[in-house]
Amino acid sequence: MISAFPRCAARYLLNDSCSLYAQSKVDPSRLQGDGWGLGFYFGGVLRVIKSEKPIYEESERFKSIVEGVKSNILVAHIRRASNPRGLPREKLISAENSQPFYYGNHVFAHNGVIAIPDEMAELLGEWRLNIRGLNDSEIYFWHISRNLHEGMSLEEAIRRFRSDLWRVWSEARSKHPDKSRPYVGLNMVFSDGVSLYAYCEYDETLNGAAKALCYRDWPAMQMTYIADSDRLIVASERTNLEEDWRPLKSGHLITGRIIDGRLSVDLKKIL
Repeated sequence: MISAFPRCAARYLLNDSCSLYAQSKVDPSRLQGDGWGLGFYFGGVLRVIKSEKPIYEESERFKSIVEGVKSNILVAHIRRASNPRGLPREKLISAENSQPFYYGNHVFAHNGVIAIPDEMAELLGEWRLNIRGLNDSEIYFWHISRNLHEGMSLEEAIRRFRSDLWRVWSEARSKHPDKSRPYVGLNMVFSDGVSLYAYCEYDETLNGAAKALCYRDWPAMQMTYIADSDRLIVASERTNLEEDWRPLKSGHLITGRIIDGRLSVDLKKIL
């Protein structure tokens, strides 16, 4: 969420019929029970709260935090852990592995799988020292952070990461006979404390048939958004059926920023 004024996001996180909390447990075969987190800004300063526990086991704590936060920008995430390295489950579950990830005033959440995290980590150079956990999504985050630090725009940072992924995959695929591609989804939300960015990318042929957690008429990995004069809400799927949710299709980047008290939205295809 980005808003022209500090806003409580309880509707989308707690109260809607398909709120983030509802999504965590609506499908027993796809429980999002491997941690949760919130990143938000007070006075322009980022604060992050994360937990390794299932959100539905910490409902009162989550409710108390969400209802107590009013912010211009908020990024929330619930996790179903991916495991491309084939690690024991207990190594994957910790607050460090929960999202969103953060660095300085940057906050980031990813939905998808980076299938070759170790090979991609090797490209980070000294930035590899920043890695705190064993979540493959964290590798994506540090590539974006490094690229931004080197002066790239977010669009350029995404393009470089995707290009590096495919190049490394072409070199390393013989080491991964159990895998058919270097990633499953690059869907992400990012903020620098001034703007909110969301990028959707997935293989529509391979993943397009999967359905969303709540409203089964929506593709599982096609993101969605609401935009009006003073707020932009971006989500992995709709949280209600009452509002005008629009599709954020694969290959598209949406940017929201507040200019003179009003929301400015830019939507572009970057594939």
